[in-house]
Amino acid sequence: MKIIEPYDVTPSMMLASNVPETDHPAWVSGTSYENGARVIRQNAIWESIQAANVGHDPLTDMVSEWWFRIGATNRWRAFDNRLGGVTRQPGNITYTIRPPRTLNSIAFFGLDAQSVRIRVTTPGAVLIYDQTFQLASRDQVGTFWEYIYTPFTVRSDLILTGLSLPSGSSIEITVASTGSAEVGEIMIGNQIDIGISLMGSSLGIVDYSKKDRDEFGGVFIVPRPVSETVRFRFSVPSGGEARVQQIIRRITSKICVFYAIEGEDRFGMTIAGILRDYDLTIGAGKSFGTIDAESLV
Repeated sequence: MKIIEPYDVTPSMMLASNVPETDHPAWVSGTSYENGARVIRQNAIWESIQAANVGHDPLTDMVSEWWFRIGATNRWRAFDNRLGGVTRQPGNITYTIRPPRTLNSIAFFGLDAQSVRIRVTTPGAVLIYDQTFQLASRDQVGTFWEYIYTPFTVRSDLILTGLSLPSGSSIEITVASTGSAEVGEIMIGNQIDIGISLMGSSLGIVDYSKKDRDEFGGVFIVPRPVSETVRFRFSVPSGGEARVQQIIRRITSKICVFYAIEGEDRFGMTIAGILRDYDLTIGAGKSFGTIDAESLV
């Protein structure tokens, strides 16, 4: 049982990207905006909700009197802590990021591409890591003929741990595609070992759709997002309970990556989301616990 605690990527950390921020014009204080006009302000898209909107800064409109925040720009959707939107670019998506502290993990979610390449250069311009990961995979098969006729699929998630990402280094990320490359979320942070994953973990979903019936029994459904849930079962040696308790307290209000096993996850137990519940029962020699996590939507 492991958790990646991400470090928020800020504009000062992003050295370069080939994804332009041209979704809409930049906000200008002296311009009069009509109702429904959209602008970019600090890597986000804002929509005017009144006519004759002049001199009202979206960043200081705390009660949404003049502006409504739609979401991150195309460039920044990969770092907005949401999986509902994606960064999309014909060909390749590239980012160069300089972390202010040493990190060791990168997680990708919502990928639609052929490969991901990571290059890490130290502050002294020494290349210390250069690896390309192919995303094509094939479902497990039972016979030779199934192997021949089963089509390839593309992995949508990629978890990379045990990396060396020194403070002040340059992390170059390339999401490559022969068509349009997409990535829903990129999380850069540190991996934390919680305990040993156990059998009996379980999967589930939470459906936020609204379902009603009329007086004749007819069903009316308002489709809404569906999130995934995982209940992780794990054990920790006696004496490690206080450490786990401190970690859980620290991540309760953070978006994190929860997963059970290293490598490709064939069980669907990798979650980028929030902690819903946690329990640790103290025992002799070992303590046994559960962590409930729910994915972002």
